[in-house]
Amino acid sequence: MPTYTQGDTRITLTQADVIAGQNNGSLVIDSERSRPYWFDGRFLAARDLQREQDYFLQRQADLGQAAGFSVIHGLQVDTPAANDTSATADTVIIRAGQGLTPAGELVLLPNDLTVQLSDLPDEQNLDAQFNLSQIPNTPARTRTGAYVLALRPVEFTANPIVSYPTSIQGTRTTHDGDIVEATAIALVPYPSPISWTRASMQDASQLRAALARQIFLNANSSQLSNALLPLAMIYLQRGVIAWVDPYLVRRDSGPEYSGLRLGLSDPPTQQAFLMQYDSQLQETVSARIASGASANFAASDFFQALPPAGRFPLASLGIASQGTSQNFTQAFFPQQLDVRLSVIPVDEIPALVEDSMSLPPIDLTLPANAYADLTVFALVPVPRSGFAALKASLPTLAPNPTVPQILSFRTPSELLRLYRGAISITLPTQNQNTAWQQIIQNQIYGFYIRARSSPAYVSFATGTYS
Repeated sequence: MPTYTQGDTRITLTQADVIAGQNNGSLVIDSERSRPYWFDGRFLAARDLQREQDYFLQRQADLGQAAGFSVIHGLQVDTPAANDTSATADTVIIRAGQGLTPAGELVLLPNDLTVQLSDLPDEQNLDAQFNLSQIPNTPARTRTGAYVLALRPVEFTANPIVSYPTSIQGTRTTHDGDIVEATAIALVPYPSPISWTRASMQDASQLRAALARQIFLNANSSQLSNALLPLAMIYLQRGVIAWVDPYLVRRDSGPEYSGLRLGLSDPPTQQAFLMQYDSQLQETVSARIASGASANFAASDFFQALPPAGRFPLASLGIASQGTSQNFTQAFFPQQLDVRLSVIPVDEIPALVEDSMSLPPIDLTLPANAYADLTVFALVPVPRSGFAALKASLPTLAPNPTVPQILSFRTPSELLRLYRGAISITLPTQNQNTAWQQIIQNQIYGFYIRARSSPAYVSFATGTYS
């Protein structure tokens, strides 16, 4: 067997060791991991130096894949300011930054870049320009549909230098002396969800909701080439930007949990879903307020899925101005969902949201009875000072106070316990309603977290469960 000294990370095998390892199957050889062996007196050829470059490029790409594709920093996609007269309806700004493609290649933008989408070829058309395929160009000004704005590593030769002859009869010529690495920007057409009909394509916001459900709930996160780093999804209507959503496809680098995840989705995808939902929620609420409409709406009107934690509009809580309990309702979550309203110190919200992100998302396309066993805590953020007094005066309440609403999601065993008085229903008083109004005041958003289910403990001795 070969010998090595303390601290060696790699040992050199003899030819006998190689033959023996191949014969008994204990030696695995990777054809892509070989490099020239240099020694004095060896003839130096361009192919050998090229092979050495390819070796290190492959090794670098392998290491890049270990971290997973992501944006390392920057590379945000923005639209120009409203007062920018030089911008067009299809102009976007890509901020400086760098990232890694799924293939492990580095892409880099050293400065902010302003581009017009009509100037960018589709990804398959980019291949055609590079003589990789023969697909005709489509009219860029009439594009309609979802597109992914992505970065792709490319390279080209430049800077000619003198090439000396390789034979006595040869003559000197010029040849490009450098390989320049660069980053190309392209648009990739993204297919619509299978359930999406062409008749509904005019409603851009509903397509956005369907894409979010498909990507984050169905784990269909990418249909892109491994050579591309996606930055944002853009919906175009005849060449005009309808919406820009980065986190449908963008993933940011972050600390990974080193232990077992037991099938849970990876943290970058969880974070992306939360950011995507929060961005769309803010756009929806702002648009409704600007148009004079109320921010009191059902989540299913604009979303097909919710992350396990996030923000919600406080206007969806129907707290009556006169304090009548019949109007103490909520409209945002499915009505069969068990929603509990409470207050929370503002400094505890990040920890609660992070803790809930390991739970499954809430699918808003399920039948009504699917929400009967789900509980969500709707939390109104308050300052740390005075929290204890508020918590004592405002106990956790269900913002569905009328008896039919409460009974609609009770199981038969719970209804029997309710009839016997084992379960109490607390309705808000007029003073409590007034107190809730004072707490909410001008706040626009509260936070919700999906509650963990309590396990049922079965007693085989008595045949009962609790």
